[in-house]
Amino acid sequence: MDVLHDPSIFAELIQIEAEHEGDIGAGFPAYTHDPKPVTPERVITMRRQVRLQSIVLSELAEMIEHINLGVGREAAIVESRRRIRQRLGNLTQEQQAYFDALVDEDQLQTEDKPVRAELKSVLRGLLSQADWDDIGRVATESIQAQWTEYFQSSQPA
Repeated sequence: MDVLHDPSIFAELIQIEAEHEGDIGAGFPAYTHDPKPVTPERVITMRRQVRLQSIVLSELAEMIEHINLGVGREAAIVESRRRIRQRLGNLTQEQQAYFDALVDEDQLQTEDKPVRAELKSVLRGLLSQADWDDIGRVATESIQAQWTEYFQSSQPA
């Protein structure tokens, strides 16, 4: 994993792979649906995207936990994650700037996190009211399915 932290080592591995016409996976083409070779710069970008999703999806799960949906919780989390991932792939310049600042702040690992403090509000606005309504509907359907299953399974034969 140190390779991913040191672009010079990563670049050297890619060069060796190309020179010897081998496939050690340094450029990861066999392990991705993206046909473009992985460069050190792309690794950095991908790592930032993974960190962003980790931060955002954790905060999102915490928001949903706070609502206390019971058995509908997991369905709400899955649906909201799906929608947030879609939005993260299509951000406005202002939104992108915020999320870049969020990752930068996270990498500083300081106690004071003013950008992170805004995240719940940003997430609420990232999805439309229709999205939130659909997430609530999915949670409700999950609760209803559990309810129905319980009573169907407990009926006398």
